[in-house]
Amino acid sequence: MNRRNFIAAAGATVASLTLTQRLHALSQAAAANVSSDLLLFGTDYYPDQTPEHLWEQDAAAMQAAGITNVRIAEFAWALMEPSEGAFDFAWLQRAVKILHAHDIAVILGTPSAAPPNWLTQKYPEVMEVNDQGVTLNTGARRFTCPTNKTYRRLSLAIATHMADTFASTPGVVGWQIDNELTLGESGRCYCRYCRAGFQQWLREKYHSLDALNQDWGTAFWSNIYTDFSQIPVPLPSGAPPNPGLALDYDRYQSYANVSFLEEQLTMLRRVCPRHFITTNNVAGLVDTINARDLYRNLDFVASDNYPGFFAMRLENATPEAVTAVAAFGHDFSRSTKDGKPFMIMEEQTGKSGQPTFSPQPEPGQVRLWSYQAIAHGAMGINYFRWDTNTAGAEEYWHGMLNHDRSHSPAFGEIRQTLKELKSLGRAHLNAPYVADLALCFDFNADWALAIQPGQPKLKYSAEALSWYGCISASHAGVDMVDATGDLSRYKVLFAPVMYIVTQQQADRIRAFVQAGGTFIAGFRLGAKDEHSRIVETPLPGLLRDVMGVELTDYQPIYSEKQGVAFTGSLAGPNADCHIWADILDPKQAEVLATYTGRHYHGKAAITSNNFGKGKAIYLGAHLEPADLARVLLTLIAAAGIKSPIEAPPGVEVTSRRSTSGTLTYILNHTAEPQSAQVGGSFKDILTGATYANTVHLEPYGVCVLQPA
Repeated sequence: MNRRNFIAAAGATVASLTLTQRLHALSQAAAANVSSDLLLFGTDYYPDQTPEHLWEQDAAAMQAAGITNVRIAEFAWALMEPSEGAFDFAWLQRAVKILHAHDIAVILGTPSAAPPNWLTQKYPEVMEVNDQGVTLNTGARRFTCPTNKTYRRLSLAIATHMADTFASTPGVVGWQIDNELTLGESGRCYCRYCRAGFQQWLREKYHSLDALNQDWGTAFWSNIYTDFSQIPVPLPSGAPPNPGLALDYDRYQSYANVSFLEEQLTMLRRVCPRHFITTNNVAGLVDTINARDLYRNLDFVASDNYPGFFAMRLENATPEAVTAVAAFGHDFSRSTKDGKPFMIMEEQTGKSGQPTFSPQPEPGQVRLWSYQAIAHGAMGINYFRWDTNTAGAEEYWHGMLNHDRSHSPAFGEIRQTLKELKSLGRAHLNAPYVADLALCFDFNADWALAIQPGQPKLKYSAEALSWYGCISASHAGVDMVDATGDLSRYKVLFAPVMYIVTQQQADRIRAFVQAGGTFIAGFRLGAKDEHSRIVETPLPGLLRDVMGVELTDYQPIYSEKQGVAFTGSLAGPNADCHIWADILDPKQAEVLATYTGRHYHGKAAITSNNFGKGKAIYLGAHLEPADLARVLLTLIAAAGIKSPIEAPPGVEVTSRRSTSGTLTYILNHTAEPQSAQVGGSFKDILTGATYANTVHLEPYGVCVLQPA
């Protein structure tokens, strides 16, 4: 995956506990927090790519525009270490000094995403090998192996020298480690160093080959291992790999990248204890690394947001669809650290892309996207980028300044937005997000389904995005969870394609429903255990008592026609069923829909089971988005959840609540004026306007309401 096609991959598509605990113990010490006196509303700046005589001019212009911080140097390794062991930070010190003189704080990026050419020439073994066994070439970025000890040593060395140089430098406030880990043409490495690292990881996880052979079922195809050194990486081998091996390899690759980051994190905690530390990625859409592990010991999540890409890559790029993908990323960012406010490290400001690029945002859209992030729990935003480069692969990635350094179309809009966002104040920027709903997103299920989808069109991320788009229309707020923690704060838990269910997850879900929660699960529920083995009990496995059903069959759907007829509380027009059908045998559950096609005619497709004080609903049929939305919104309403605000399609509503009160954000993502019924008297804190019952929004307009 690269910056051009991550959305296409996302729409189409655990590290060892003892190992991660050991690393986390090293990196947790002296965690820093964002200074209570610092508001992070800035831009991404590249003095390494900008003539030095322009730095003073740029800093003054940033200060005048209201910029509070910049991120710099994340791709400047070749300038900071022009030859091995020869470090030159003088130019960077001059840049930081100029920025600080204009009251602009600096976030330094460690440069390990793009090594210099001297390094790869001298140490060619650091190069990544893709899933076809092909060694990547130099010339771009994200082409190195996360396991390779030489690359780790050199990456840590440049980061350490940076830290030693800037630990006490006025104006430096934080660090971004690396850049967009695994977001490259090849998201995983399959080289000989990764094979050796994988074998060691397996030794520490399983302790014995007997346990590994048992859990993977290696008797199949005579794959029994008698020495850990025999275990391969899942490269092409004449037939698909063992699913247990493949899943563990995905876990290992996530672990390798996390541990690569945490080597730098441990050093930065020691050398720069007063600085905050994070890393950036495309939250929720880059699924080659477990984000919960990645950010566990970092101070906050930093995410990149490019809604223009969503409009380019989505087949049905309606305002609702684009809104949902961006909101999904924001909710994932916030939820990754259990509700802690996050930062947008890169926010789209103009046309963006590489060989092809998105259109210029419409007037008002950059402001709207900024408020959407804040509305979902962000506490800061950096706009990408300050000036548009005139050379290199991203010369069409437009920033706040055009190629000729004139103001971009969105420059004035960003300046206005920065002023408004600062006026919200720290209490509201750090206020908790209000969420009654939770959606289960589990990387293990994601990876396992990608290995054996059953039907080639069945993609975990696509299903999660589809379900999210439906339930977010309830305006009830959505958190992303993996169902291993306490679920009691939520009223409804959704689990699209929860292909793997562990005992811990089953226990949490069972307790949630027994206590009065509503659990709504999709097809393929509990088909596998944590080793990617098919469970040996009737499906849905560990949750069959909660769901009150057993499967009599499951069916991938191709050209044949299958339909669904609704009854009871879901009564309404029939729907088509594509891609997948779980055939349900209700034991205690009530039937809410049946199949209409061929020999499954009359068999249960959707059921509802009373369990303890709650309900468990099983959606065995894959429904198209409009039908899925009708079903899920009906079930949300039945759970007693109703937003006090009525908004038309394309208008988003969220709330953040603190001791200073509740702010309600109403965002118009359409190009037409819209109105929302708010059921009371409110004041827009941005304009001072008061509203009684009805709020009017301009195209791409924003209201931030508090009770009048």
